Amino acid sequence: MQHLKAATRRIRASWRTPRLRSSWTLTSRVVMGCLIIAIVQNIVYGIFPCCFDFKHKKFVFCKTLAIYCFSVATLIGAFYVTQIWVAYSENKIDLRDPIQIYCYMNLCVALINYVTQWAIVPEILSFQNSLPLFSTIDFFTISLRSVGRAMSLASLKMFVLPLLMHLTLIVYQRHKQPDLSWIGTAKIMLPIYLGNQLNNCFFGGIVITKIVLVAINRRLREILNEVNRLQTQLELLLHKSYYRIQRFCDLADRLDELACKYTLSTGYSMNYLLLTGISLVSSMAINLIITTLGFYTQYQAVADHIMLEEAYDIPRALAHFVFLVVPFTEICLVARVSQQVLDEAKETGDLLQRINLEHADVRFKQVVDALWLEVSTIKYKLMPMGLLELDGSLINKIFSTVAGFLLFLIQNDLTQRFSLK
Repeated sequence: MQHLKAATRRIRASWRTPRLRSSWTLTSRVVMGCLIIAIVQNIVYGIFPCCFDFKHKKFVFCKTLAIYCFSVATLIGAFYVTQIWVAYSENKIDLRDPIQIYCYMNLCVALINYVTQWAIVPEILSFQNSLPLFSTIDFFTISLRSVGRAMSLASLKMFVLPLLMHLTLIVYQRHKQPDLSWIGTAKIMLPIYLGNQLNNCFFGGIVITKIVLVAINRRLREILNEVNRLQTQLELLLHKSYYRIQRFCDLADRLDELACKYTLSTGYSMNYLLLTGISLVSSMAINLIITTLGFYTQYQAVADHIMLEEAYDIPRALAHFVFLVVPFTEICLVARVSQQVLDEAKETGDLLQRINLEHADVRFKQVVDALWLEVSTIKYKLMPMGLLELDGSLINKIFSTVAGFLLFLIQNDLTQRFSLK
């Protein structure tokens, strides 16, 4: 934390220079547009009772938005809790309907998000007001193409997958109940949007972290190549020691800047994970349950068709399949991007170890040792609430857990079916 505060102070000091106070690059404006969309969504959903004060150029708590957010949460909670209670009283909760269960479970996550996010508003404001996002992007001159790829991946999770579920639900309900209005579909999808909002924000943050770490490693490779070239026998003969000392001092300054950016990118991503950890863990649990329930529902439909000769409802099965695939796809996206971020952070340490320090300047050696110590001590991990690490192994863990539950459920189901015969 001390390293993060020191790096932040240095970044704030650099804001005072005329170079960084000039107009933003096109890349920064694209990122700013995506950030505005996410913040507006948080405000509209009632999660974020704050606004941006243009006079003081920072986010501040807004009483009007706080009243609005409280009203939205109260109305949504009262409406859906009443719906669940009525459905429970009339025995209309179908445990074989993954869509209904997914809606109700996401409602629980949304209500948890309201309480937890309101409770840590000061921490969220402190985080957002100290985050040097745009200055970091402009420092590396990240290409619009790289940002575009990252934003496409974030858009896939934030908009495309929910829209796919929404369209599937509309088609399925129109087939099942042609006279049903779009409001019925919206009532089912609203809790799903609310429950996944914070996870989408975290995913967008991890995507940006990956872009920054890739840019850091690209700069670090350039320094690595130049440092190792300066220490070859030919370069030692061609250049005097004064020239090499001058070059090493310049490289030490550049490496010190990269060390600052590395501390900021890893530190702020782990801090944001603390702010969204409860929502992430809850959503991971929901996706695990829905994936298991989706597979089990598909099995039951096939088993009933084969053993009991019941009609196989293809539209229902396809709708359930979409609601099975989408949560699992979200898990895969989070695991894939998180692993890429961890790989980039590990690559930073590997590149530092490949730097030849035999004939390097004393100050350059100190900067390399300091950055290596920082990389080693940070121990960069994405582990919400210390329960489950977000990396490539997450998919295998989910597969094994789902397979274990399915074997248990299918075994019990087959035992009951054959015992009845």
